[in-house]
Amino acid sequence: MQRFTLVPMILWCVFGTTHGTNAQSPELIGVGEFPATMPDRSGLTGHLENGEPHNRMGGISAIEYLGHDDQYLAMADRGPDDGATAYQCRVHRISIHIDPLSKEPVRLQLLGSDRLVDCRGCCFVGDATAITESTEFGHRLDPEGLRMVGTDQFLVCEEYGPKILRFNHEGKSIDSIPVPSAFCIAKPAGTKNEENLNNESGRASNKGLEGLAISPDGSTITCVMQNVMLQDGQRDETGAPHGQYCRMLQIDLESGQTSQFVYRLDHPDNVLSEILAISATEFLVIERDYKAGEEAVCKHIKRIDLAGATDISGLDRLPPSDMPEDIHPVRKTTYLDMLDPRYGIGGVRMPEKLEGLTFGPDLSDGRKTLLIASDNDFNLENASFIYVFACTFQ
Repeated sequence: MQRFTLVPMILWCVFGTTHGTNAQSPELIGVGEFPATMPDRSGLTGHLENGEPHNRMGGISAIEYLGHDDQYLAMADRGPDDGATAYQCRVHRISIHIDPLSKEPVRLQLLGSDRLVDCRGCCFVGDATAITESTEFGHRLDPEGLRMVGTDQFLVCEEYGPKILRFNHEGKSIDSIPVPSAFCIAKPAGTKNEENLNNESGRASNKGLEGLAISPDGSTITCVMQNVMLQDGQRDETGAPHGQYCRMLQIDLESGQTSQFVYRLDHPDNVLSEILAISATEFLVIERDYKAGEEAVCKHIKRIDLAGATDISGLDRLPPSDMPEDIHPVRKTTYLDMLDPRYGIGGVRMPEKLEGLTFGPDLSDGRKTLLIASDNDFNLENASFIYVFACTFQ
C-alpha cells in the first residue's frame, strides 16, 4: 500500500484517565476522534445515490496495528444506508500516537485511503444488489474484519459471501480462503427479507463473518459470526433467525483444516463485532447491543478461551436455546465493560457500534495498548471514536 502525504490536521479528544487499584484492570488512556464530516483520502468526487459525498471518512469496521511508527489500517464497511449505495470499499492508513503522560494522550492523523479492488482492478462496492461483477465494478463486498499476514498482505472477512479474501499491499485481491458450505447461502438476493426467506441454511442476511483474528504465530485464523445462522435459530415471519448461539470458525492456513465452536451470547438481542487473539486459544471479543447513548446496556469486551470447547463441525443445526450437556461453548468472562462509570465514556456519546479491536505498541511499563474503534454508519451526528486502554494479561 503506497504511502500518502500527511493530512494537515491532528484530530484528538481526551477523556479522564482511570487509575484503578487492581493492576490487572484495563486503564483508559484516552479517546481519539475523527469528525463525522471529515473527508477521506480516496480522491473520489461526487455523491452517492443518497446524496452523501463519496469521500466521507467513517464506517470503521476494523482496525489493525502495522507494528511500527504508530501506523494502522482502518477499514470501512459497505458504506451508508445499509447496502443501498454503490459505495466503493476502501481501507485507510492512519497514525495513532499514544502518550499517556501527554495532555493529548491520543492523537489521530489520516494518512491515506486505498480502494479494495478485485483481480481485474475493479473496485468492490457495498451495493447489496451487485451480486455479480460488472465491467466497471467488482461484486458486492461488506468488509468487516482485517488482519495483517506478514508485512505486505492482509486478510479481510466479509458478510455477503461470506468470504475471506487475501489482498496485497495495494489493496488488490489475490485469492480467497475457502469457507465451509454450511456458512454460505444458496440464493443471494438484494434485500434482507428475500435472502432470509429464500434460504434454509447459512449466514443470516447482514449477519455473516463479522470479526477476524490471527494467532500470534500466524498459523491459524479465527472468525466470529455476527449472530446465529439461519439453521441455528428460531425463524420469524421475515425469515430472520433468533437465538443465543453463534458459531466461530477456525482455519489452519497451511492445511485448510477447519474447526467450529459455539459462543453463547449474554442476551439474544446482542451481536458479536470483532475478535482479537491473545494466544493460540484465548481471544478478546466484542459483544454488544444495538443501543446507543444513555440507552446502551451492553458494550463488553469479553475474554474467551477455546480450550475445552466442543468442535461442532459435524452439527448441521444448533438449538436456539438449551444446548445439550455434551456440547461445551467457549468459556468467557467480561474483561472490559465500556459502560463502567469509572471510565467516563458512557452516556450520550456512547456509539451504538463498537467494531474494531487491535493491540497497539507496548507502553514503557510493559503493559499492552488495546484500541477499540467505533462504526458511525456515516451518520453526520456521530463521530468515529478510537478508545485506547492500557492492559495486562496473565
